[in-house]
Amino acid sequence: MRRAVVALPVLLTVVIAVVIGALVVVQDQRQSSQVGEADMVAQDYLAQVEKFRSSVIAKVEAADAKDPGALSKVVDRAIAEPPRLADAPAYGREHSTSYAEALQTEATVLQPFKRLSTTLRRADTALAFIVAARKVLELRATDYVGYGFITTSTRVRSELIPAFVRARDEFDRVTVPQGQEKLAQKVHDAAQYVIDQASLLANSIESRRNFSFSYREEFQAAADAVSDYATKVKGDVAEAVSEVTATS
Repeated sequence: MRRAVVALPVLLTVVIAVVIGALVVVQDQRQSSQVGEADMVAQDYLAQVEKFRSSVIAKVEAADAKDPGALSKVVDRAIAEPPRLADAPAYGREHSTSYAEALQTEATVLQPFKRLSTTLRRADTALAFIVAARKVLELRATDYVGYGFITTSTRVRSELIPAFVRARDEFDRVTVPQGQEKLAQKVHDAAQYVIDQASLLANSIESRRNFSFSYREEFQAAADAVSDYATKVKGDVAEAVSEVTATS
């Protein structure tokens, strides 16, 4: 009887140990299963991301980079519906390295494409500004008053001055890209210089006084500055496009 009493606690201890061991095994299996499920979810998502990136890049490469406004719309449409990382069991989410990678990818996958879209929208504004600036700087006074001596102020007042005033005012209505206020002022001032000098010319003709002026220096300085800006904008677009296509 005493042996039975002694054996009973030992038996209970063994049974409890076996039960605990079984529970540990079951728990390990459940956790491993959750990690495996998270791995599968992550791998499926990463595969979708690769297809998504390839699709966006193909559309970017097929579009005309010379038209940044149109290209920005292509990019925006292409990234409108990115892949979504599906949920996974809590333990799996916390312990799966693949799921951690997928989470990081989900947080960053759109970044280069959004940077490209932003750059393209800025470039579109810049392009409109550059076209407007060059339109002003391509004006020639001789197109309105001809070459040689001018003996009457009629065409100066009725054609030359109004043409440059219109060009100046049209340019002033164009959106100035951020940081290009000084360039805009330089173009404005170049046009204004011709207007002011032409007004003096008309006054001198009417007063029968000799007067001449040249605007070559002012226009060339503005044209060079506009060309430098255009080169920078083109480089910014090329760099942004390269960032998203380099991995293709």
